[in-house]
Amino acid sequence: MITGQILGGHYQIEKFLGKGGFGETYLARDTHLPDRPYRIVKKLKPQSNKPFVLQAAKILFEREAQVLYKLGEPSEVPRQIPKLFAHFEENQEFYLVQEYIEGHDLTEEIPPQNRNKLSEPEVSQLLREILETLEFVHKQNIIHRDIKPANIRRRSSDGKIVLIDFGAVKQIATKPTNQQGTITFTLPIGTPGYMPDEQEKGYPNFSSDIHAVGMLAIQALTGLLPQQLPRDPNSLEIIWQNQASVSAELAAVLNKMVAYNSAKRYQNATEALSAITITIISPPPPTVKGANPQNLLLIYLSVFLTAIIGISLGLFIHSSLNNTAPNIPENPQKTDNW
Repeated sequence: MITGQILGGHYQIEKFLGKGGFGETYLARDTHLPDRPYRIVKKLKPQSNKPFVLQAAKILFEREAQVLYKLGEPSEVPRQIPKLFAHFEENQEFYLVQEYIEGHDLTEEIPPQNRNKLSEPEVSQLLREILETLEFVHKQNIIHRDIKPANIRRRSSDGKIVLIDFGAVKQIATKPTNQQGTITFTLPIGTPGYMPDEQEKGYPNFSSDIHAVGMLAIQALTGLLPQQLPRDPNSLEIIWQNQASVSAELAAVLNKMVAYNSAKRYQNATEALSAITITIISPPPPTVKGANPQNLLLIYLSVFLTAIIGISLGLFIHSSLNNTAPNIPENPQKTDNW
């Protein structure tokens, strides 16, 4: 498409924003409205022009568009899912017109683009923000399927998290095959590193989204992309704690979020949100790094003996002063002897 081109009768293309495996994204203006507000236009083109492919894509497009309409309804104020304004087909290509979210995506807040790792309190707060929005999505019985830093925007007007680019609609642009009258899609939806094993095999569930959010949090703590983190050769679990300074409580939550076996994860955003909220409300007590029970016992004994010696010395000095200096002021200035 070229700058100035009109789509759907009144969406004028202003700028090309990006291209991926599933289509292209443009910034446009709605020329039917007085202030010509910005809109995001997504073009999805099926990989085949065969009639049965186009028919399948059309059915799927209509279905997924209804999902996006439902999510973008003003049931929450302010919305944390972009509103879908229109969907249409032109020249065997499918278009979605969505609300433009002014702000930035999370790639600007976490490594590697932001070279500074996030602290534990910052990551805990970020998790709560994302999970609160994802909880709304899961309660609509919808799986996002492609959660990653680039698909989470922070709105500049209020600082709120907004989820964009739902993965289900991307199936329209994948290549379907017709096997005994049944249409199946051959390309898994999601981003490697963030999506778990069952999603790569084409069987996503709510906990697949939880895995993606957990990987994002680990990235923020370690400064490493998911693909840079090794897996245990036996359990296939992610090895990451040696790369971050984190409490046992938060580590336990994250390990459960990114468990290789989906049955061992939090099963939806509500469960994960409850767990992370507890770690924020009840932070762990400070611990002595590297200390074991024997070392702690020696520390406690040393403090106790020091206190006993200090008290004895104070009593001895007080007794001496009573015997040699009887004219002590009634209200002496207090000093810190220990």
